[in-house]
Formats: sequence, structure tokens, C-alpha cells
Amino acid sequence: MDIDTSGPMSPRARFAQELERHRKEAGLSQIALSARMCCHTSLISHIERGRRAPTRDFAEGLDRAFQVDGHFVGLFKQISHSPNLGWFARWVEEIEPEAVILQSWDPLLIPGCLQTPEYARALLSSTSPPEQLEERVLARTQRVQLFDAPGGPIYLALIDENVLHRPIGGAAILAAQLRYLLELSHHPRITIQIVPVDAGCIVGMVTAFVLARLRDGAEIASTDSLLSGHVTGDYGVVAQLKVRYETIRADAHSQSVSQRAIEEAAAKWAS
Repeated sequence: MDIDTSGPMSPRARFAQELERHRKEAGLSQIALSARMCCHTSLISHIERGRRAPTRDFAEGLDRAFQVDGHFVGLFKQISHSPNLGWFARWVEEIEPEAVILQSWDPLLIPGCLQTPEYARALLSSTSPPEQLEERVLARTQRVQLFDAPGGPIYLALIDENVLHRPIGGAAILAAQLRYLLELSHHPRITIQIVPVDAGCIVGMVTAFVLARLRDGAEIASTDSLLSGHVTGDYGVVAQLKVRYETIRADAHSQSVSQRAIEEAAAKWAS
């Protein structure tokens, strides 16, 4: 086992321990369990070893496989509500899984759920204690799986052009991040639009934010910075951010032009 992500028994370590215990008590190999759950064997292995954090869908699959009625979902909630994740936990656990549409604006960085682990690690290493870094990296980067889930949300991402030329972690890490971003831009549920520098975009320089429309019609906003964040359903705040989003989007490149800009930037940093 590789795990010890935060203290003697972090929520993620406890999930991994319980997965291995239940699997062995049921007399199942990792291959047999993966066949029962219709997932890759490597996923079982990585989660048991603490190299990858589980998703809610995975936890629900374990509850069905072992017939334990919410046991693993409960452990998953402890991970998402870990104090190491702070305010971000509510967004990950309560908002994103219930969203039908997510709309984000980022003037400084690649959006969190579209980041590679290397990019996220370079970004978070200056603000996260070493024992919490990998948990935060996983919590951020695993969210992309949401878009492959049945009924997953549509994601519309606006990104300032300068982000493509800000070498977080160095040229190699940014080049790999941009190639990954280009790959994600072809996902049927993900639209990425670059806002050119010459647009000015004064209205968008204040902060990054995300808007979520939930299945029940509710609208929630998250404002984010490197050091803090805030989640709110206040009508006035959400309304202001919706207007700001549409103002920014009016100046954005089309998706095809944006893809070319990302590809050109990736080639530049790779060379």
C-alpha cells in the first residue's frame, strides 16, 4: 500500500482500506471485482493504493457490489468533506454532481477540472502543506470524470488568452497541459472558448467564477481565487455573474478558432 495521504488515517486512506477489506472478505481478486463493477482493474488497484481518489459513482458501485447499503458512499462523503478541502468540498459534493450546465470564466489559470495533475501540483504546491498536496490535486483533477458519467453536465469554459502563455510549472508542464486541454475541447459535453487579449475584457479581470444550473432549476455561483473561494445561491450575485459571463463570452473566439489558438500555444511551449 502506498497510502498515507494526511495523518494516520485520512478519509481517502480509510476508503482504500475498506475497499481492500471488503474485496478480500468476499474472496474477490481485483480482476474479479472490476469485472463485477464493469471498470478497469487498474482503477481498483490505484484506489486501493491511494494513488487515485474515488468518485461518487465508484462508491455507489461498491455499495451495490458488496450489498452494503451506503457504506462506501458514506466514506466518499467523508473524503469530499475533508477539512483539507475547505469550502471546495461543498461544490464538489453538492453542486457539480447535480448540475446540468456549468459555465466558467478563468482570467489567470486553466480551469481546475480541466487541469493535468502536474499543472495542478505546480499550482498548489506553494499554498498546500506537503501532507495535503496530493489530496488536493486529486480532488481537483478527478472532477473531469463527471463529464463521462451518464447524465453528466454540459460544460462551457471561457479562458483568457494570456492563460495559454503563462508557464505554470515550466514550459514542459504547460505544453502537456495545453495538449490535454485541446483533447478535452473535442469532448461532446465540453466547449472551450478563448477570449483574445485584444478584447480588453475589463469586466472579467476581477475574479474567476463558475455558474451552475442544477436539475431542480436552482442556480449557484462559485467565485474562486488562489487562496479562497465562496459558494452562493444569492439571486443578486448569480444574476450579476450571468450578465458578466455573457459580456465576456461576446468577445470570445469560436470553439474552432480557440482550438487552433490552444494548438499553436502548445506547439510554442513544446519547442
